[in-house]
Amino acid sequence: MMEKIVGPIEGHAHAGVTDVESYRDVHMRAARAAGKDVLEVDSDVYAYVNHGRWVVDCVCNGAGLTSPEFKMTCCFDCGRVYTSVVFPGDSAKIEKVLLAREEKERRNWMRGESVATLQAEGVGS
Repeated sequence: MMEKIVGPIEGHAHAGVTDVESYRDVHMRAARAAGKDVLEVDSDVYAYVNHGRWVVDCVCNGAGLTSPEFKMTCCFDCGRVYTSVVFPGDSAKIEKVLLAREEKERRNWMRGESVATLQAEGVGS
């Protein structure tokens, strides 16, 4: 399997996540088991890459995995589902630069950071 920036499929494969529907189902079951309500949030939230994972911060201080294919995320800490995740237009280029970095802890990108900046940081950054 080709290496990629981790999203819900890779991060929750152990729970059976294979697509958006199964991600929502796994989240719903986890929320119910924890006695949490599921709250859908349709306002825009912004994805970033942290240690080789596409994530979105939640207002509860938790975070959820996402991907350019899913464009949504679930917070397993509080039960929120964010249905409008915004990705950079050059997300594929960002992923390519980050995947050249051997250590996952160095695969980070923040909103507003350009591909050129990532490239200037180098493979070892």
